[in-house]
Amino acid sequence: MSDVACIDLFCGAGGLTCGLRKAGIDVVAGVDVDKSCRHPFEANSTAKFLLEDVSEISPEKLNAYFDKASVRVLAGCAPCQPFSTYSQRYDTVGTARWGLMYHFARLVKSIRPEFVTMENVPTVMKHEVYQDFVKTLKNLGYHVWSEVVDCKKYGLPQKRRRTVLLASLDRPLELIFPVCGTERTVRDAIGAMPALSHGKKSDADRIHVAASLSNLNLERIRASRPGGTTDRIGFDRTFDTIRVH
Repeated sequence: MSDVACIDLFCGAGGLTCGLRKAGIDVVAGVDVDKSCRHPFEANSTAKFLLEDVSEISPEKLNAYFDKASVRVLAGCAPCQPFSTYSQRYDTVGTARWGLMYHFARLVKSIRPEFVTMENVPTVMKHEVYQDFVKTLKNLGYHVWSEVVDCKKYGLPQKRRRTVLLASLDRPLELIFPVCGTERTVRDAIGAMPALSHGKKSDADRIHVAASLSNLNLERIRASRPGGTTDRIGFDRTFDTIRVH
């Protein structure tokens, strides 16, 4: 058992666990209600997958996995769907997923881990459940830092903004400043991968696959221009192709 141990609530297939392990944090267990996540989670980490509902799991069960670690980290990236911009057109307040952060707070209150972390969509900060979560942490004596982080400044070749929260019982802390001098593009990330014809896949990388295209869509692509088909000739060629087929 490491001096630092982490439990990943709402772990899914283990994306956050992978990042934590790369940072040198020993993730000892992950909790999720989706049984299909068990194989990828356990195949890519040494942590135990717990097929449990965070709203029902007991703090005593989680504490057993922390064992004698002197520094305990409780991570909980609750499902973001209720807080996303897309979902704001619907009444998500009161749904099972919307209240999961309260159960996260319940576990923090009982376990009192040395560190707590979570991430979610930027709009989560507007919701009462998030504000109550932060209030609970502060009432328990945690130093809380929370901001919307632009992930492209940390090397991600994608425009992706996320609310990140870090809380500590010991002292104030915050996310490190961006470490990348320049932003990476998608070409930087995957530009060296071999080009594929439609419907083909790479022998060297099983997830490098080109989707199959119909003859009509192939003709449409051939009629397009770099930067977008906005010239009259391009439009005429595209519409001629549509009429012919």
